[in-house]
Amino acid sequence: MAEKNEEKKERNSIDSSGIERYEEEEEESEEKKEMELEKSEAGIEETREVQVDLLKEQLEKTEKEYKELEDRLLRIAAEFDNYKKRTVREFQSIIKNANEELISQLVETLDNFQRALDSASRSNSTKSSSDFDSFHKGVELIYQHFKDILGKEGLKEIKAIGKPFDPHLHEAVMQQESDKFPEGMVMDEISKGYILNDKVIKHSKVIVSKGRSENKDKEE
Repeated sequence: MAEKNEEKKERNSIDSSGIERYEEEEEESEEKKEMELEKSEAGIEETREVQVDLLKEQLEKTEKEYKELEDRLLRIAAEFDNYKKRTVREFQSIIKNANEELISQLVETLDNFQRALDSASRSNSTKSSSDFDSFHKGVELIYQHFKDILGKEGLKEIKAIGKPFDPHLHEAVMQQESDKFPEGMVMDEISKGYILNDKVIKHSKVIVSKGRSENKDKEE
């Protein structure tokens, strides 16, 4: 009887220790699961942060490329605008001066008219003739009409006599002493100069004053 009681106690002791081991194993298993879950969540969070960083980097890169493209387009637009303005100016200049060569040749004829009138005036001062007067007036009318036509095309005479010598407008043929004109002033004009639409197409051929002679200054 005593042996059966001992055996029963031993069996109960074995069963009790087995239950405790089972409970301990269950607790360890639950702890492992919780640790693995925490690791998994930490991994997901880390992955999410990496993805956010990558998206930020890509966004910054895209914004930089967009800015560069915008700047390039603005430069191209500015260059095109300058090109368009330059082309318009050149086209307008071509139109304004399209007849430059023709008018350059016609001004020689204009000069010849002027010379003929000057010659006729000198001849008329020594002779009296009604026919000559009519001829002179006729030529003068033609000259003025021709001059008006060229004026409407933008042709202007360069004023020379009594003006300071300007190499952009005048061509000095010689220099002479003068009591009337100070040094550097145009004292006479041999051939007229002309401007077409603000462009010099023929320089005035002039005589430039050297001023008063030194001998006259000494005499005075």
